[in-house]
Amino acid sequence: MRFQAIFVAVASVFIVGSFIVGSVAYSQTRTSAPAQAISTDLLDAYRKTPSVTTEAEVTAIARVCSKVVPDTKRSKADREYAESLLAWSLNRRGEMRSAAAATGVEEGNLQDADALDAKALEDYKTAVEYSPSNWRIHHNLAISLAMKGQYKTAIDRLNTVIDLKDDYANAYFNRGELNFELKQFPQAIRDYGRAIELTDNDPQYYNSRGHCRFMLESYDEAIEDYRRAVELASDSAVYHTDLADAYQFTGQWKEAAETYRGAVAINGQYARAYQNAAWLMATCPDKKFRNTELALSSAKKAMELEAAPSMRACDTLAAAYAATGKMPDAVKFQKRAIQLAAEGDREEVAQRLALYERGKAYVQPESSGVAPTEVVGGTKPKVRTAAETTSTRKLR
Repeated sequence: MRFQAIFVAVASVFIVGSFIVGSVAYSQTRTSAPAQAISTDLLDAYRKTPSVTTEAEVTAIARVCSKVVPDTKRSKADREYAESLLAWSLNRRGEMRSAAAATGVEEGNLQDADALDAKALEDYKTAVEYSPSNWRIHHNLAISLAMKGQYKTAIDRLNTVIDLKDDYANAYFNRGELNFELKQFPQAIRDYGRAIELTDNDPQYYNSRGHCRFMLESYDEAIEDYRRAVELASDSAVYHTDLADAYQFTGQWKEAAETYRGAVAINGQYARAYQNAAWLMATCPDKKFRNTELALSSAKKAMELEAAPSMRACDTLAAAYAATGKMPDAVKFQKRAIQLAAEGDREEVAQRLALYERGKAYVQPESSGVAPTEVVGGTKPKVRTAAETTSTRKLR
């Protein structure tokens, strides 16, 4: 899921800043302590906030505050100050645990990552109780809920973020992503549109709206959004491939071929660009754009670049073998594709197998090729899969 999360270490007067997962941009400005008479133990805890780097250090601050908050012998100023600092420390610890969970996913430690995510979620829930007007903590909580698959609850939390800060573009974008996942496409379109109104130079906003418009069969508008994403991120093989896929789906073969070449030129290790270019060159109904030998080498390259063979990779390689007349190999890989196919895809994949067994190659219809792969099969939004623009989860 390409959520955009701002993990911000902020509570009351303590820290102001931003922490964007993915681009790892962190800034903070420390403000002075309040003028009220605050006890030394709390001021000592506060002075540590700018330099904390570990979960243990943040937990130590939280423990100090958690003892003060219920202590009726302490002054009202102390207890209010402790609540704010406790909210900050719990939110900060949640951020640390979320970041550690992302690292765990990268390293394949999914069980540990899930446990860390669960702890982070509890931190955010508690933090927001002590600082209910802090939109940043609400936003962290929304992202954490979304990562746990609690999309409707996350949307409710994002609604709160927007109520508190209605000019925060990422909140609209993330709500759009969740609405997309729930197949509430008109609502998602509105959310993406509002995000773009607030920040019109973010390629992810346009790319996601393109996916949504594609699902609504507004293909021209979808392509317009994909083009804009490419303009804003001309070095992105992902956005080039999404645009090329849309061109191929709508039968704009020349534009598709050119855009796939651009994607491969940007990133020669991006499997999807090779795979879908191979599909075009092997199965295009316009013979001018067929190149069966290059299709075969591209399909093999895509297979090599995948960590494990996918249904689509096997299906594409089989089509390329069939296009070159190597029917035994086509049958072999198509059977493998059937084994890997989801239930809803098996009939179509099996139909191609029947063609190959009769010695015939597959040619796609005039304008029904490969849809953008982040749209097909419910693969978007992504929560725990490798992201195209960051190493793990797409967060802001």
